[in-house]
Amino acid sequence: PSEWQGKGAEELGLSDDVDRDQVRELLDGKVADQQLGTTRDGKLEHRPGWDVTLSAPKSVSIMAEVAGDRRLIAAHGAAVKTALAHVESHMAATRIREGGAVNRAATGNLVVASFQHGTSRAQDPQLHTHNVILNATKGEDGTWRSLEPRAIYQLQKQIGAVYRQELALKVRELGYEIEVGKGSMFEIKGVSPEVMAAFSTRSAEIEAALGERGTSRDDASAAEKQVAALDTRQAKVSADPAALVADWRDTASAAGFGPEDRKSTRLNSSHSKQS
Repeated sequence: PSEWQGKGAEELGLSDDVDRDQVRELLDGKVADQQLGTTRDGKLEHRPGWDVTLSAPKSVSIMAEVAGDRRLIAAHGAAVKTALAHVESHMAATRIREGGAVNRAATGNLVVASFQHGTSRAQDPQLHTHNVILNATKGEDGTWRSLEPRAIYQLQKQIGAVYRQELALKVRELGYEIEVGKGSMFEIKGVSPEVMAAFSTRSAEIEAALGERGTSRDDASAAEKQVAALDTRQAKVSADPAALVADWRDTASAAGFGPEDRKSTRLNSSHSKQS
C-alpha cells in the first residue's frame, strides 16, 4: 500500500496511491513547472530525498500479522501520520539567499510518498512504513525550493518517539496492556520475549555483526549500527502472503504462542476495552 502525504503533496494535487512516474519526476527535482537543483560544471545536481522509516514494536507486528488483529495496522498508519505532521510543522524548512547571507526559513509543508510493508527482509513479521520525504518544499512566495534537512537529521529520535507515543496510545485504546521500556519503547503484554526473539532474525543478524566488531546494540553508535545493518542486508524477495502467515503461526506455536494464546491475548484486549 502507498499514499501521498503532506501539505506540499496537496499543493501539487497529489492524493491516493503513489504513481511511479509522478514520484520519479519529483525525485529528479521536477516540481510543478520548476527544476530544482544546482548546476555545477554544466551538470545538474539534485538530492532526491530522504527515507524516514517508522517501524512498529515487534509485539505489535506479531499481533497484527500473525494473530491477525488488523486494527493494529490502522493504528500504525494513524501514528505514522501524526509523526509526519510533527515533522512538517516543526522541521520543514528551506534556505533563502538574501543579499550575501543564506537564511533558514520555515515552510510548514512537505511532499511525502509513503509505502507500508508488513515484513522484514528476513521475512519476519515487521509492520513498518517507508516515508520518502521529497527534496522539495513551497516557500511563502509560492516558489518551490530544495528542503533544508538538518532538523530531520538532528531530530530522528524525536520523530520515532512521537510515532511510538501515538501508537502506544492507540494500542491502549484498543484494549491492550503495554509494558513500557527505555525511552519511548514499549511492547504488548502477553507476547513473551521468547516469541519476539523467534521473529527477530534481522535483529539477531545485526547484533551478531556488531559483536564481531567488538560492540553491541546498546553501546554502538548510530553509524556503526547502520554499517552493520547494510552489511547484513539481504535482497528483498517476494513471498506468498498466505504461506508466510502459515509459517509464522507454526513458528509462534513452536515458541509457545499457539492459537489459544494468540486468541486470548486478543480477547483480553477486547474485554479490557469494554470494561
